[in-house]
Amino acid sequence: MRPVSFAGCFGWLHMPGANGRKNIGVLLCPGLIHDAMTGHRSFRLLSNALAQAGYPTLRFDYPGTGDSTEVDGAEHWVVWRQSIHSAADWLLQHGGVEGVVICGLRFGATLAAVVAEQRSDVVGLILLAPVLRGRSYIRQLAVEAKLHNKSTQVGGALALYELWLSRETVGLINEVDLRNATLSPACHVIVYAQNPSPILSECIQSWARCSVHVNCEDFAGLEPMLRPAHLNHETQANVARIVEWLRQSIPSASAPARALVPDPAELRPAGCIETPLRFGTDGGLFGMLCRPLGRTEADLAVVIGNSSGDPHPGFARVTVDLSRRLASAGFASLRIDFAGLGDSVAPEDAASHIYETNRVADFQAAIDALERLGYRRFAIEGLCSGALHAFHATLVDARVGYLVLVNLPFFEYPTGTKIEYSNSLVENPMRAVQRVGLTEVWRRFLQGKLGLRFRLANQVVWLTRKSMAEARQFAASLGFKVSSGFAWDRMMRLSERTRTIFVVAEGDSSAKVLADAFGINRVPRGSTVRVISGLDHSVTGREMQRVVAEEIISFLGANP
Repeated sequence: MRPVSFAGCFGWLHMPGANGRKNIGVLLCPGLIHDAMTGHRSFRLLSNALAQAGYPTLRFDYPGTGDSTEVDGAEHWVVWRQSIHSAADWLLQHGGVEGVVICGLRFGATLAAVVAEQRSDVVGLILLAPVLRGRSYIRQLAVEAKLHNKSTQVGGALALYELWLSRETVGLINEVDLRNATLSPACHVIVYAQNPSPILSECIQSWARCSVHVNCEDFAGLEPMLRPAHLNHETQANVARIVEWLRQSIPSASAPARALVPDPAELRPAGCIETPLRFGTDGGLFGMLCRPLGRTEADLAVVIGNSSGDPHPGFARVTVDLSRRLASAGFASLRIDFAGLGDSVAPEDAASHIYETNRVADFQAAIDALERLGYRRFAIEGLCSGALHAFHATLVDARVGYLVLVNLPFFEYPTGTKIEYSNSLVENPMRAVQRVGLTEVWRRFLQGKLGLRFRLANQVVWLTRKSMAEARQFAASLGFKVSSGFAWDRMMRLSERTRTIFVVAEGDSSAKVLADAFGINRVPRGSTVRVISGLDHSVTGREMQRVVAEEIISFLGANP
């Protein structure tokens, strides 16, 4: 598993040993937005399994996604297809292979099929829950934009999270229909479909008429590829069935060519230079080091942890945006994957719980790595679950001088709490009913979907915390010396060595967390609270990413 870069794209080459290496390579094309997040771990596991079976495998990020450089005003549909061509050429050159199998998830499967039409060296297609019509996909994105109050741009363009698609791009994607794809008879195709559909049947019939070998199987065991990333700790995708199909369906031989060791991976987005960094025990942890280019660099480095189960670029590329804005202000940063998330490997490659798994050692290992590079002052930043872990890491590591907590979900997470009901840990029970609606509550209860036992347990926690906080305040008003609670006491200790900023979305549950911990309009010394109107919990909008980054840069710059 070797980090690589080409044509402004970042990727990973999973290379088998020399013995048993096959002359067929596999190129993995991720989905977009949510699908890129949910499929990331499964693609890493699949790449490992393919390499163990002898297939050199490359997975990568398209321009404007993941760790790759920006599209810079070019037309996305053309740029994305060209990046797949570049990736296939790179794999042929560096992997020592003679043919390529392209595997794509969701819209990545669409791109894979379109590119396969144009290449004679594509010997197989693996389509995972493919988007069969571009028009349907654009319609889906437009609906999501409206549901999440992310307005589409005027004139037929579409803006959603990290994607800003021009009118031309939207038009070109609308024209895509895989029923019209002309595939080579030498190309073997497998479709893993979530559900049968008339359009899928028409695709298979159309390809079969071109003498293409086509199989269609169900999606059983592959559901984790599309499962929300915060459920990372649950059963992993059964990638072995994909490897087995490849073994049985596409003939291969021992690789005649010698693989070429690629140059060290390096990316140069505007104003910065990014290099992959392996660190921790046996180099099992991974991060992307982003440093200023062409300007004076501060001696302060910022470590950015994962949010939820998303890989290190973050949902809507929130950490990529922050890293590159920090670099433009002169600050280095290391956006990392916690062990068991993204591209960091836990012992025995086990999955991990986004809240319950302790991340102190991961942050400490990142700071150790930065110290070896010469940095002497450190900040830690975290969003949502990352903020929880950043807080606890700072309690332990005295090297952290600056702590940035964005939409902190809680200061403590009760072990055993189901993630689906974690919001109720900080939510007034009656507000929860009001938010969902009494009729809906009864409907879910009668259908057995309410999760009543877990919700009641969480509400006991909420009521206990609320009662204890009020009891402490009452006792203090009577003149008794009492503990101010876990959060207040720990923050007061931190204030002796660490400056802290809480960045809070107006109306977010994190505001309630701070109010319960500190009281209204009261914060521990050494701490600052910034409440931002219009900010969503995950910081997904470009404008809000800029606002948050400027708050963080101002905070770091004001505390030399």
